[in-house]
Amino acid sequence: MTVQELAKYLSLNEKKIYALIKRGDIPCTRITGKWLFPKKSIDQWIDEDIRGKKPLDKTENITIMGSHDLAIDILESEVIEHFPQLVVLSAHVGSVKGLVHLQRGSSHMAGIHLLDPETKEYNLPFVPKYLPKAETVVVHFLDREQGFMVQPGNPLKVKAFEDLTRPDVRFINRQEGAGTRQLLDYHLQRLNIEGWQIRGYERCVSTHTEVALAVRNGEADVGLGLKAAATAFGLNFIPITKERFDFVITKAHFYTEPIQEILEVIRSEHFRYRVDRMGGYDTRDSGRVIAW
Repeated sequence: MTVQELAKYLSLNEKKIYALIKRGDIPCTRITGKWLFPKKSIDQWIDEDIRGKKPLDKTENITIMGSHDLAIDILESEVIEHFPQLVVLSAHVGSVKGLVHLQRGSSHMAGIHLLDPETKEYNLPFVPKYLPKAETVVVHFLDREQGFMVQPGNPLKVKAFEDLTRPDVRFINRQEGAGTRQLLDYHLQRLNIEGWQIRGYERCVSTHTEVALAVRNGEADVGLGLKAAATAFGLNFIPITKERFDFVITKAHFYTEPIQEILEVIRSEHFRYRVDRMGGYDTRDSGRVIAW
């Protein structure tokens, strides 16, 4: 990858990439005066850079793995502005894999929004399940609206999960382990609907942005995702639920300076203002510790 491609891949600006090169903190090579970055080496660097390091150094990269949310992009840009020595790296691997990576020690924070069908509680029941021996802190990131993203005007009149079984409706799904996928499967099970009954159930993407893009481009008629993503792409939105998105952090990392600086950004009025402007969010409790 080039500097420009890597900056996009890591959601960083190009100046931050050059700073990492200067510090010798990122795998790269220079050929005919051009910096190049092997993708395999970059992925390994992301995975290994923080493995086993306790406590975090104040200039170390912060890795967030888990669910996708548009507000994480805003968080990264706000951190760059206020704490330029920090680099926030996010990987959208789904809520479940986010917890798995945290348990393995290959990330600092896991972003999750998982609904427990039995208790109707978000996130907290899953922490001891996936991190049974770890001491963790759960910090509230934000509340957000999930629903159906449909083409402008909703020409197929999609209103409920039952409509997904219609032969004229093409669906775009999220990957296994994603909180949005689990939300979908919960409602399908509740209604005794099988995945094979939905045209497009097996077609999966990794982010709300990809779902919205597929609907906007006419590759699908409906997808389940965020109101903010639907608004950004000019789509109609049919609300389904309001859910809680939290960050899970190990106690070994929680009191380190980099994590506290990220929490400072999350609690700031400017961050909340930027997130609220996208629509479909509630940031009143952003940054509050909800489980210790």
